[in-house]
Amino acid sequence: MDPHTRSGRGFRWTLLLIVATTTTCASSFAHASACSNQALFAPPVNRVTGPGPLWMVTGDFNGDGRLDIAISNSDFQESGSPNASVAILLGAGGGNFNSPVVYQLAGDEPHGIALGDFNQDGITDLAVACKGSGTVAILLGQGTSGVGDGTFAPPVHYPAGGYPFQIVASDFNGDGITDLAVCLNSFAAVSVLRGVGSGGVGNGSFAAPVQFSISTVSTGIEKGDFNHDGITDLVVTENSAHTVGVLIGTGAPTIGAGSFQPVAHYQAGSAPFDVAVGDFNGDGADDIAVANSPGGTAVLLGLGNGAFNSPTIFNTGNSIGVAVGDLDHDGILDLAVTTATGTDGGNVHVFIGLGTNGVGNGSFGSESIYSVGADTYQATIVDYNADGRMDLLVSDYLHNYISVLTGTCTTDNRAPKITKVRDVPNDQGGHVFVTWTASSLDATGGSVINYRVWRRIPPAMAAPLARARRIPSTWMRTRAAGTNDIVYWEALTTLPAQRLAGYGFTAPTTQDSLPNSNPYTAFFVSALTTDIDVFYSSDVDSGYSVDNLAPPAPSPFVAIMDGAQADLHWTASPVPDFRSFRLYRGPSGFTASPGTLIAESPDTGYVDNDPSASLSDYRLSVVDIHGNEGPPSVAVPQSTVAVDDVAPIELALRGTIPNPSRDGRLRVSFALPNAHRASLELLDVAGRLVAALEVGSLGAGRHTVDLANRTRPRAGIYFLRLVQDARQLRSRVVVLN
Repeated sequence: MDPHTRSGRGFRWTLLLIVATTTTCASSFAHASACSNQALFAPPVNRVTGPGPLWMVTGDFNGDGRLDIAISNSDFQESGSPNASVAILLGAGGGNFNSPVVYQLAGDEPHGIALGDFNQDGITDLAVACKGSGTVAILLGQGTSGVGDGTFAPPVHYPAGGYPFQIVASDFNGDGITDLAVCLNSFAAVSVLRGVGSGGVGNGSFAAPVQFSISTVSTGIEKGDFNHDGITDLVVTENSAHTVGVLIGTGAPTIGAGSFQPVAHYQAGSAPFDVAVGDFNGDGADDIAVANSPGGTAVLLGLGNGAFNSPTIFNTGNSIGVAVGDLDHDGILDLAVTTATGTDGGNVHVFIGLGTNGVGNGSFGSESIYSVGADTYQATIVDYNADGRMDLLVSDYLHNYISVLTGTCTTDNRAPKITKVRDVPNDQGGHVFVTWTASSLDATGGSVINYRVWRRIPPAMAAPLARARRIPSTWMRTRAAGTNDIVYWEALTTLPAQRLAGYGFTAPTTQDSLPNSNPYTAFFVSALTTDIDVFYSSDVDSGYSVDNLAPPAPSPFVAIMDGAQADLHWTASPVPDFRSFRLYRGPSGFTASPGTLIAESPDTGYVDNDPSASLSDYRLSVVDIHGNEGPPSVAVPQSTVAVDDVAPIELALRGTIPNPSRDGRLRVSFALPNAHRASLELLDVAGRLVAALEVGSLGAGRHTVDLANRTRPRAGIYFLRLVQDARQLRSRVVVLN
């Protein structure tokens, strides 16, 4: 999530989110602006995390638009790992982090971490594979209205099997709820823990593990779609068998023996330890990179049918971890491999992916070595300081810190650069201004002829369509850097290049602002040339839209004394984003405030039995779905009204006051134009009559009766029906008693 200030300014994602893949649109995203200098990283800077840091994941845990880090501190060098924990480093801006906040996992020896929204409240949660306790620890993210505050609930443990090592999160059975898969290091199996919930919504808990056999114990696991069927597959390291095991998912609704096809084994080096997934040759098929400890790094190119070619081995020594990302901004995936010597002299080996026009060919150039002065474990490729360059975060597992290698890659100016994604002012929301500078090739005689604006499809919207194989032909499929997560984009518009210094477009957002939450929409811009296969794309930037217009005051609004009670009535609000009315009561001339609020409801009437009603004024305002409250209308209770001022009364059903009813009483407010026979009825959701009252004898006028005077209905949803002279009016009512 992102900042909740109303600036409309988003945070910048690196272009490295986009790589060359098979797409479903006419032109693929293939050519990014390549790095123009040779050195990719500055010297490392160490950040204290805790003893024995192993595995990192990054995200925005507190909605401020800055990158945060969660890392497992295994404390494996101490017997019983008494200081084991998960540390949270919240981003402080400018590439800095706050001091770690520690969540104790004493004795659990945590290893792998996965992110997910396990209770589907819109806030990021953590799943930690705890080798020492044989469990998965779930730390649910805390916050309000779908926005995290950077804190997590205490860990809750679920059995996983012996020595769980690494972990991934995905929906393996297509029920809409996130599950977990863990590779085990004490016996040859993968455990899958089904996410528990109902109606496609998880509750944050997990069922007992179901285990799937592989050939040997394992230390690495990753997810992918190796046969292009839209169903998540798994690849795991099989340490002593010199292979990786591939489990092709079937999407069976029940997690069990039929969830995966029998494991297939592929040679992957001398001792596979860690595995990563990416498309290295631009054919749309997932490929695999494997770090061997010892034995170097293997690359297995996928065939697109779930099978893989024989490996190509790179001599990287005792290789512990492998990460995938576009480090030099050329649109082609690169590799970062961590190594260990046993004498604390490990390095990071970087291999630049080769290819043309942003499309990889599956091969890699010679390695570059970056020293961190320590044995290394895991590398994470991410733009941690939001400068548009890819950085490296490396865990130094024999120490209490991670090393941060800041990216120094300088891109050329052929790609456009997004300058702002800001809210469109004075509108009802739903749109942002996207502005960008021109490509250097947008000049007389230059090759850029158009600009295309792309908008990211939210994962929650894309996932069910992908599972059903119903992705629209206008969407483009790409992959997030350093992961095998699929990202979908849609083309919003194509504008002609007119040799201007900059351009702009009013773009619709995928979601508007909400009370206490500003969901962001991501965009990037491609500069297109006369050659469909050559274009230059900006980094990704994001922003949110805001409803800047408050609803008008409701009118008319009247208050009439009926004995000791005030009957208040008003008309429905015409605003399209209406949420509710707010009714306030106070002395003459009072100002509406939370302390004077007496009701909030979408209903158009209220009966006030307070003893002060006859001496009070009332204020009524409209609130829209974005939390904007309009100016109030004022009503002063009147005991009599001059005949000439009374408007003709029409048949009207104001509904129950209050709604929902919390005590079983159903005070129904309605109006009759005459004394003809009329009935007021209460029906259940099946249409059965629950209560009825003849009310025509009350005569013309406004009335309030208790329809449940004799029998209090059970809790549930009901419908009111007012019938007179062949006319019917309906209203819904909820009973909570």
